[in-house]
Amino acid sequence: MEPIFALDIGTRMVMGLVMIKNKEQGYEILASARTEHKQRAMYDGQVHDVDEVARAVIKVKEILEKKLGVPLKQVAVAAAGRALRTEVAVAEHKELLPLRWEREDVLALEMEAVHQALRQLKSSADNDSPSYHCVGYSPIARWNEGEEISSLIGQRGKVAKVSVIATFLPRTVVDGLVAVLGRVGLEMTSLTLEPIAAGQAAIPPNMRRLNLALVDIGAGTADIALTRNGSFFAYGMVPMAGDAVTEEICAHYLLDFKVGEKVKRALNAKAELNFKDFLGAKLVANKDEILTVIQSVVGKIAEAISSEILNLNGDVPQAVILIGGGSLTPMLSNYLAETLGLPQNRVGIQVRERLGEIYGEKSIRGPESITPIGIGIAALEGNGLQYYTVTVNSTRVSIFELQLATVAEALLAAGILPRSFFGKPGAALTYEWNSEMRVIKGTMGSAAQLLINGKPCKLDQALKAGDDIVFVAGEQGVDAQVNFQDVLPAVAAKGIVWNGKREVYSPRFFENNRLASESDKILDGYKITYFLNDNLKNLCQQMGYNLDKKEEIEIRINGEIQTIDLTHELLVNGCGVASSHIIHEGDSIEAHTRQITVRELSLEPKPITFTVNGVRVEYPPQDKIISHHGRPILEDQPLMDKMELRVEGYRKMPILSDLLPYVKFPEEVLPGASLKISVNGTPAEFTTVLHPGDRMSATFE
Repeated sequence: MEPIFALDIGTRMVMGLVMIKNKEQGYEILASARTEHKQRAMYDGQVHDVDEVARAVIKVKEILEKKLGVPLKQVAVAAAGRALRTEVAVAEHKELLPLRWEREDVLALEMEAVHQALRQLKSSADNDSPSYHCVGYSPIARWNEGEEISSLIGQRGKVAKVSVIATFLPRTVVDGLVAVLGRVGLEMTSLTLEPIAAGQAAIPPNMRRLNLALVDIGAGTADIALTRNGSFFAYGMVPMAGDAVTEEICAHYLLDFKVGEKVKRALNAKAELNFKDFLGAKLVANKDEILTVIQSVVGKIAEAISSEILNLNGDVPQAVILIGGGSLTPMLSNYLAETLGLPQNRVGIQVRERLGEIYGEKSIRGPESITPIGIGIAALEGNGLQYYTVTVNSTRVSIFELQLATVAEALLAAGILPRSFFGKPGAALTYEWNSEMRVIKGTMGSAAQLLINGKPCKLDQALKAGDDIVFVAGEQGVDAQVNFQDVLPAVAAKGIVWNGKREVYSPRFFENNRLASESDKILDGYKITYFLNDNLKNLCQQMGYNLDKKEEIEIRINGEIQTIDLTHELLVNGCGVASSHIIHEGDSIEAHTRQITVRELSLEPKPITFTVNGVRVEYPPQDKIISHHGRPILEDQPLMDKMELRVEGYRKMPILSDLLPYVKFPEEVLPGASLKISVNGTPAEFTTVLHPGDRMSATFE
């Protein structure tokens, strides 16, 4: 196996080593080198001054090349673990009609979900980083027509949905590292995360079944990783570490930062320290005095680390393992044990000398050597993110390979939106035809054109370093377009006679009650009403004759108001028909409101009522006389609105003798008796004219 150049670019120090894996003995360190930044060029694990960091890296690189006698061109590095982000996102694709989901469709949908995860990440309130590298994703669920299934490929439906978990690193973190390495002629082949790398070396796999807390204390931050049940399960970070202690010393004694750093490191070796302040004054301080100065800030660091451990773990771990240069801070391990409630022997510092299966050069030692050793182990074991470059439309794209990278992932990394992988189908046209929904589909979009190294390829094709990808976005389909004449049934017009006038009876069609022509375009959402030239009802509607219109007239009969409903009369070729009657070429149609005559009222006069000898007697009508405004009319006279009719049964009033037949006289009359007649109490004669309601008396005396 080829040696690995592992490089740990820290906030204060750059450390490099070259390692090789020996199957029999473990990992051998062939050479190592370290140097410090001349000035602060890294903050919280991120490169801020590329040139300054590059000067430190090239110094380490040259020392190693001199020791080994070979040039170093490739390197494995680590990014700050706090920079890692994960998001779960969902993407959905809908079609108007069912189709079969092919592999290309599913992959494009997964890419859309990854893109959605990226949008969620960018819009999150606690994140200001503008751009990210996707370093991998994994589908976690799939649905077809709302039903969860194990695979969408080959399924048929209108709605497909996938859920993915995607992992991202800020581009600023990765690009900063790449920029530094590019300045010194190094190519990054493997990228891991600092807490993962540290865990590879500090905690053997057989110890990860215990609940342990690994704390990598650097200059600016303390990275935390927790183990349980055989693996690392949580990562965290505290933005406070060794530099806070140095700054406290500098503030108290008015020291330059570099001098303060030397004073801090000497606390573990000397009982009395000599140094100069910023103004040049010589100072002497004993160890206990300086420990009193830093006691407060060390306590704060311990409390912050303990709080984060408890937050991530939910309980006190079985032990805490400290690594990194900051772990040598005086009193820190004691304060951690105290704040977590652990025995002092359960908080310890891990150093290279206690690592199993690590041998070779002895100059690399101490807790600060753990992370670079872990970076080397991760690269040798293939546990890092494999990194290489390809070109997409002549633009260099960095690829991180958590899994086998594909063309689709390269396009996503190049900023090409998943929706451009396939041309969007043209918009469908939807309209109503006599309340029935109809759809006309647009044309299908074309798939994107993809070439790798000049040869056609697919989205799921695997990539290798240096591949040249050419991508031409798919073209959108054409939106559906149609005119009325394209959808009208083929129906011939009919020549007819309508109420004596020649007409042409053709089908008619309306859009939202507006008469349309055959050349008009049908637009999305139109509500079309189509009237076929078949029956009499449609003809009446076309001619503007409303069969549903209610008509009535109001007349008076002997002073009483009556309302008469009028009906429609439909005649085809002189014969009465219903509105459903089918119309044929040459038919003669009459449509009008039917006239009602006086005869249809069946008017009858009422009898005149008299009282004879106290008995009510009705004198029947002797005639039937119908008049309008005093003028007699015939019974075949059509009725007109507001007509005032009178119906009478007498041409003249009856006389008293006319009523005698209706009078019941006694069967026996006394001899010599004479008939006495009176009307309304007044003596009357046989010729006396009577009036309705008169009271008549007729007796024999």
